Amino acid sequence: MEHTAPKHPKFVRWALLIGIVVILNVFFFVIESIAFPTPDYQTYCPMPTTQAQDAKTCDTQGGIWTEYPPQPQSVTAPAKAPAGYCDYTAICQPKYDAALAQQHLRGFILMTVLGVVALLIGLVPLGSSIVSSGLSYGGVVALVFGSIQYWGDAGNWLRLAISAIALVALIWVGVKRFKD
Repeated sequence: MEHTAPKHPKFVRWALLIGIVVILNVFFFVIESIAFPTPDYQTYCPMPTTQAQDAKTCDTQGGIWTEYPPQPQSVTAPAKAPAGYCDYTAICQPKYDAALAQQHLRGFILMTVLGVVALLIGLVPLGSSIVSSGLSYGGVVALVFGSIQYWGDAGNWLRLAISAIALVALIWVGVKRFKD
């Protein structure tokens, strides 16, 4: 007597496939957040406990003082307004942005490697077309999310290279996976 595996409804197969894609990418993002945590803004731009009221205090607190334009004098003005304000982020923000761009680059590289590995494992017959397809599609989604994360920090030539590599990879997977 021959034993055959039961056929599952299509919606169950699709649910499993989508679940693999989503959870695989959640898993990848958790790995990324552990390996390359997002820089803490307060580390780069700590806010002082008291606001600077003059240029000298602002400078000692690591900010840049900006004078307000002169205001016409009014007889009814009850109190003197501050002469300017201290911009605490002018010096530290570029350092934080550079650290964030570095984290995005590392995340992009990690997601690309994990996505390619998932794609390659998905091309290997594992005994279940749903699992293989879920890994393949999950790898593609990881490549997309990794690229999106880094896209704003990448230059035009790098964007072109990322797009070309992704297109070639997708065509290659399509030819290998779906032979007519």
